[in-house]
Amino acid sequence: MAERVVSQRSIVAITRVFNLFLNRTLNYGEILYEHDFPDWFIVQATQRHDWNWVSLLIDSRRGTFFFVRDNIGGTRCIVPLNIPIHTDRDAAVFGEYFIQKLAAFATTLPSGEELVRSLQLDGFDVDKVKWKLVPLEGAVSAEQEEDHLTKLVKASGVPATDVVLKHIEDASSLFAEGKDHPSLNESRSLIQALIDGISTETNTHGKHSRKLPGPMKDRIEYLTKVGFFVPDEEASLKAGWAVFQPDHILVCPTVS
Repeated sequence: MAERVVSQRSIVAITRVFNLFLNRTLNYGEILYEHDFPDWFIVQATQRHDWNWVSLLIDSRRGTFFFVRDNIGGTRCIVPLNIPIHTDRDAAVFGEYFIQKLAAFATTLPSGEELVRSLQLDGFDVDKVKWKLVPLEGAVSAEQEEDHLTKLVKASGVPATDVVLKHIEDASSLFAEGKDHPSLNESRSLIQALIDGISTETNTHGKHSRKLPGPMKDRIEYLTKVGFFVPDEEASLKAGWAVFQPDHILVCPTVS
């Protein structure tokens, strides 16, 4: 099973879909059994969790979903003997399998679109026919990249760190809500804040007498001239910055 996992943000989004008023009338046990969920899973979800989705999904993430207390105070595994659960890691991996199946199912229900967005940030596409999450192209998910970028920003000490972190958070949440243009604007502000902060620090603490330029294009060139970027990095940043300009954001025409 892939190491990529459904984020806690997406797990909350799953519970919101399942708990939607319109969906509460569904017989989840019947639907899941029809789609090849094992009978012991249905029984555990019903008897132990009473279809409380937050409890069920967290229990699955921990791997404790597959165990019950016996009459003498010990624990007993509820899965068939042919399923190899020998360690906590085995149980957590098996739990992730069911979380991903349930996530794919939830995207087929009313209000599942926000969940689709959240799963895309996790690095997944959805096969709604087979109830399966499919890893998107790329080595890591947007969630992992976001976490990595957040850690880098916190450790960097660039000016206005809190502003940069807020742009990261807002860009991600707006995308998950389907607000593409506001998300792009936040991403643009994020890049600008980072470049501004790096430029200011380089100009202040370096041995460079060149006055700090104003336009973003000039600041990128400045950082190349003082040795912070190499020419290839400069070209990539300029190309990326151009994508976020208003003239490059496509808007679907209105059909009259």
